[in-house]
Order: sequence, then structure tokens, then C-alpha cells
Amino acid sequence: MSKALNFINPDELSMQCILIALNRFLQEKHGSKMAFLDGSPPERLCAPIVDHIQSLGGEVRINSRIQKIELKNDGTVKSFVLNNGSMIEADAYVFATPVDILKLLLPDNWKEIPYFKKLEKLVGVPVINVHIWFDRKLKNAYDHLLFSRSPLLSVYADMSVTCKEYYNPNQSMLELVFAPAEEWISCSDSEIIDATLKELAKLFPDEIAADQSKAKF
Repeated sequence: MSKALNFINPDELSMQCILIALNRFLQEKHGSKMAFLDGSPPERLCAPIVDHIQSLGGEVRINSRIQKIELKNDGTVKSFVLNNGSMIEADAYVFATPVDILKLLLPDNWKEIPYFKKLEKLVGVPVINVHIWFDRKLKNAYDHLLFSRSPLLSVYADMSVTCKEYYNPNQSMLELVFAPAEEWISCSDSEIIDATLKELAKLFPDEIAADQSKAKF
């Protein structure tokens, strides 16, 4: 469960986090209920958000990475400088980025402010999502998010069962969280897939083999 909550190993996580989660599972009627995005994120999540923003007169820019935060003399934000050299000025600014990216962009003037100094203790955890379509329906798959006992795989689900958009009566599509992935994040796709299949062979010994002699993908 520690890997499902924070994508790190049990010896690196305070058990208080585990107890809070278990307490919710026990006390709330639907505390252990998991929700899935019904389909592909670009189509079912990102596109509707973009449509909503644009319907209200907003603008969505892609490939427009923030390069620098420009400050006023009083230390407040003057503008965001983008990677193409253009500048964005606004009444309010919201950062929705991984903490490691925010650390890189944080102006030097802000780094000693107590509020931002707390960021030093926050460390991002690399996570890899793996999607594998198999040529058959796996028997030991359920309509839920499953915790894995694998040292490499955190949680997984058969999306052909849990999501209508991916429903397939003859094939399984496993979506897996590969974490902690710090030692794997720079590896090739084939290396990650090979390692994933070896772990799946342990979870589904009757149906999956690392050499694809059973279920194929």
C-alpha cells in the first residue's frame, strides 16, 4: 500500500499515511472505491478541459514552457517568460507542475522565504505508466484497482474490465504503475517492458510468461 499511496517502498514512508488511508477504507461507505477515467486521457480529460476554458474566452497554449519567473521590485510576479521569448502577464498565477520543476523555476529571491523553503523537503518520485494489450483475456483480473506484491509494480488494473472505453471480451489490457522508478526512468521501453513481464509472470504464473510462451502482447 505504501507504493500505491506514495510510490515508494514501505521502509521510506511514515506508517501514519497508511493508517489514514486504512481508516478511511474502514469508516467511509465508499472509502475503498476506486474511480477510473473512462478512456484515453487526451480525449476524455484534456480535451474537455481545453474546450471548457476556451468556451469561457480562455486560451490554451501548448509547447509553451515557462523559462523564467520575472519579479517586480516588491518580490511579486511581474511575468512569466516562455521558451519562445514571449512574456505572459496576469492578475494571478497558478503553478500546477511537479515539485521538481517548480524548484528549478523558483526565483532566488523566493528561496529563503519560509513558505517556499519548505519545498526543499519535498522530493518528486519518478513513476512510469505501462500499458500492455494481451492476445487473450486474463482470468485473474477484476473490476478494481489491484495492489501488487511486486517490488517493481505498484498497482495495476485490467482496463478492458474496469473501463467501458477499453472493454474487450476477448483481450486484456493491463495498465500498471511501475514504481519506484528512479533507477528505471532512463531505460528504454523494451527494458521496462521486459522487466514488467518478468514481474507479471510471478503475478499470473498460469497465464503470463516472460518469454511470451503463454499470453502474447
